[in-house]
This record gives sequence, structure tokens and C-alpha cells, in this order.
Amino acid sequence: MRVTLARRGAIASFFAAVATSTNTPLMPSVIQVRPQAACATVEELSKKTVKLADGAELPLIGLGTWESSKGEVEAAVSAALNAGYRHFDCAPVYRNEHEVGRALAHGGVPRSELWITSKLWNDRRRPADVREALEQTLASLQTDYLDLYLIHWPVVWARNTVMKPDSLASLAECWRTLEALVDEGKVRHIGVSNFGEVELAALLSTARIKPAVNQIELHPRLPQTALVEYCQRNGIVVTAYSPLGRGTLKGANMLSSPTVQELAARHAVSPAAVLLRWNLQRGVVVIPKSTNPGRLAANLEEPWRFALSADEVRRLEDAVAPGRFCSPPWATFDDQTTSQRLLGTALTQVARVVFSVAWLDVTKW
Repeated sequence: MRVTLARRGAIASFFAAVATSTNTPLMPSVIQVRPQAACATVEELSKKTVKLADGAELPLIGLGTWESSKGEVEAAVSAALNAGYRHFDCAPVYRNEHEVGRALAHGGVPRSELWITSKLWNDRRRPADVREALEQTLASLQTDYLDLYLIHWPVVWARNTVMKPDSLASLAECWRTLEALVDEGKVRHIGVSNFGEVELAALLSTARIKPAVNQIELHPRLPQTALVEYCQRNGIVVTAYSPLGRGTLKGANMLSSPTVQELAARHAVSPAAVLLRWNLQRGVVVIPKSTNPGRLAANLEEPWRFALSADEVRRLEDAVAPGRFCSPPWATFDDQTTSQRLLGTALTQVARVVFSVAWLDVTKW
């Protein structure tokens, strides 16, 4: 008999801590996907969208909903709609899609004017599970289709587990199911998140529909230039999560950097605008998170008021120590330390034992 792990239990608490690192999850011209991660011009940025391979236009600034406290997201999405946001990034593992859905349903903006992205969690890889997950997300978001559906991480777990491998499922099979959902009109575009060059190359070798987007952590402390260039050479748009860092978490507050503060004062914008502009000038989409109406408006408007010079870009990248803010134990990043890899291996072995007698759906917590 398998048992449901109680949230109050010691083992459940351990896996809850692991699972919360989920993502560890800018009028005339339009940015084309670039062969190099070079600066985009003011004219190219003026439309504030990036063109996908099929010609669809993705807003370059969206609202991220990761790590927003329960009860805050609905108000934040409503404020974002009022400020002019039309791009919203979601995921069932954030456990707030129902709030996003309520705000969008009552926001007064036609569905055709919105861009809604969601993600497929790690334990949904078999065809039936992929389809069920999408239906649950569509119901929560109160929509008939998604503009973009991403594989959240390049891992394959057994259903209702954390880090227990599923030998009967694969990313290739999962992708074929996503392609079928595009054919059926339930999803307009499909893509990936947290994929490196190795995972992307493997996917591209078999995909009938190429991934439209790769969503990865990007900011001056983690420019990932080689990966950005690889994506852009292959017609894959890059979206940056955590473009402002993660507040004060793990020393991740880039907003307080003296150089960032100086550049913000020079251009008469907020420090956040400086960091967002750094990514936007590379043709990278950004999805900063905020629940403050004033900051929401500033994040959407201020990055278009100025441009960073080549010297300012260099100063910005030199001023902050290299670092990755989001690196959960299941990550497959090529810059992982030996200790991180050993931890991931050990937790996988623990998961095999724990989830032989228990189950856990982290998207329902």
C-alpha cells in the first residue's frame, strides 16, 4: 500500500524544501532571433516584442509569478493588466495558477491580446499525464489554450514523486505529445526551460516542431552567453527568469550593487530598469516578479527610456560576482560542483526508496 506523504511529516518536509526550488522554476520593428547575443538597437526594441520562428510576437516584458505569496498573485496580475502587461508566466508548481486565472478572467482584456505561458512539471512525462496536466492548467487559468507550454526541467520523474526516475517515460515521448497538442490547437507554441546545449541538441535531433523558447536564469551575474548564442543561432527565443536576482536570498540582491545604483541615477531610472535593459538589449525576454503596483509599472515602462552603452554593459558585468541563484538538486547544469552532483545522486537514491511506499503531488500543495 502506498501512502500520501503528510506535509507535517519529516520526510514530506524534506521533499517540500527540495520542491520549492522549482525554477532554480523589450512601434514599428520587431526583434528577430539573432545569430549572436549582440546588442539590439533602440529601433529594434521599439515594438517591445520578439518574433518567434512562426512569426508570432512575444512581448519582451512579462510578469513572473514564481515565489509570490499565496493571496498576492491575483492582485498583482490585476495591477499588471492595468499597467499594460499582456504577457504572464505561470506554472502549476507555483501553486497559484487559479489566482492568475481569476485575475485574467475578470481583467477586461480580450484573450486574444494576452500571452499566457505555463509549464509541465517534472513528474508528468507520459502521454496521458501530459494531457491531464494541460487540462488542469487550462481549467485553473480559465482559458481554452496556452500561447506557450514549456517542459519545466529536463528530467523525467515517476508520477507523484520527487526525483524518482521513470524508466518507462522520456523527454522525446513527452515532446511528441506536446507536438500533438499543438496540432490539436490546445497549445500555440511549445518550448523548454532550464535546458542546456546538450539537452537542446538531443531534442532538436528528433523534434518535428522545434522549441520556440528556452527559459533560463539570466542576469549580469549569470550571462550564459554561449547558451544564449546557441539558442539564437537555432531560432530559439530566450526568456530570462530571475532577471533581477532573488531579492536578498543567498546574497542575490543585485539591485543594491553600487554600479547598478550609479547607472540607474545616471539614466534617471530604477536599478531594476538597468538590470532589465541589460537582458533586453541582448534580445532576451524578461519576466520580473513584483506585487507592488508602482514597481510593476516601472518595470514595464522604464527599460524603454534609455540604452546601455557598451562600456556600461561591461561595467555592469564586471561589478557583480558570478553566481547562479537557482540550482535545485535535480538540475543538470554543466557548471554544477562535485558536491551538487553527489547530492543529486544521493537524493535520487533516497527518492527510489521513499516513493516505493508513498506518493506526493507538489503541484497540489
